[in-house]
Amino acid sequence: MADNTPTLVSGEPQRPRAQFVATGFAIAAAAMMVAGALGMYMARRHASGIHPGSEWLNGLKVPNPQFDYALLTLYTSMVTAHWALWASRRRDTAHAWTAIATTIVLGLGFVNMVIYSLNRMELEIGSGEYPNLAFATTGLSLALVVVGLIYLGLMGLRSVGGSVGQHGSTPLGSAVFFWDFVAVAWTVTWYAVYVVK
Repeated sequence: MADNTPTLVSGEPQRPRAQFVATGFAIAAAAMMVAGALGMYMARRHASGIHPGSEWLNGLKVPNPQFDYALLTLYTSMVTAHWALWASRRRDTAHAWTAIATTIVLGLGFVNMVIYSLNRMELEIGSGEYPNLAFATTGLSLALVVVGLIYLGLMGLRSVGGSVGQHGSTPLGSAVFFWDFVAVAWTVTWYAVYVVK
């Protein structure tokens, strides 16, 4: 009779990608929220006429350069987030920590620029349909940015604490994946609300 006893293979155990899959589901849910908010915004905008003009904006001036710089800052933070993941996979804790800290600082700078731009526009909730919908869609995107910053910070601490290497950096990779989605969501919001108006 043959021996059918299973043998164990030595080496590192393969970790399941449960966190990566869960992050994908969270991204799908958040994408549906953003799509719904922007769909409502675009439906109301188009209901106001083909060329809404000053009636839709109600005389508001959009500070496009500030929003453009905010978008560039967010894209720069995407680069530093991928740098953190790259360093973590190579077990380079010093560069991973520097990249994570830089990403968080750039993310906070992005939030600051967007809030400054909204203050400069002098939007008032309840003063018209455009301000209400602009606040709703922008607020949703900013909330996703804040969630992304918290997620990056927590997974960054985990990475710096020793969860590094090709398999160990999967939690940080999940956070970077979410951060990429946040940048795409803001880009679509920025284009629909502040470029097309």
